[in-house]
Amino acid sequence: MARTVLYFAYGSNLLAQRLLLKNPTAQFLHTARLDDYRLTFDSPQDTKTMLWAGAPATIRRCPGSSVWGVIWQLDMADSDNLDRQERRYQRRTVTVTTPDGTTHTCRTYELDGEFDISHTPSPQYKDVIVRGAKQSGLPQAYISQLEAIEDNGFQGEIQVYNQLICQLEKTTTTMTRVRSVL
Repeated sequence: MARTVLYFAYGSNLLAQRLLLKNPTAQFLHTARLDDYRLTFDSPQDTKTMLWAGAPATIRRCPGSSVWGVIWQLDMADSDNLDRQERRYQRRTVTVTTPDGTTHTCRTYELDGEFDISHTPSPQYKDVIVRGAKQSGLPQAYISQLEAIEDNGFQGEIQVYNQLICQLEKTTTTMTRVRSVL
């Protein structure tokens, strides 16, 4: 029985600090591409009341398109944590390809159902996705596509976003101190 699970992240879990909030065993393995899917933002509910104050990212089948993301390896002990974190999504098994051509079978999550109306993410959610894409070293062309996504202009407070920005600032401060000592 496998003691770890491979997870393909394409949304806010691209950012290590976001995933590690609830899944402390997560380890970055590779960047990877999911072929014949596209990234979209769908929501069956009022997006202003959701965790990120906007539509969540999801993947949808789309021949000829691709979604870049990260393969994380997690201990099975975090499997339930990940399922709870992605509770609005359905677990899927996908095959992704790393830049060197290696394929991996991974767990990912997709919003259940198709929605006729495409929604937009909050600027904060989009920022976390873009930061994660940069942190993970996704291709610049893909990062540019992410940066071009229209957001909903939400200007209120988002607790999880504030928490992540605080963690990122602490990490940056710590790294600056370490570099100055060296």
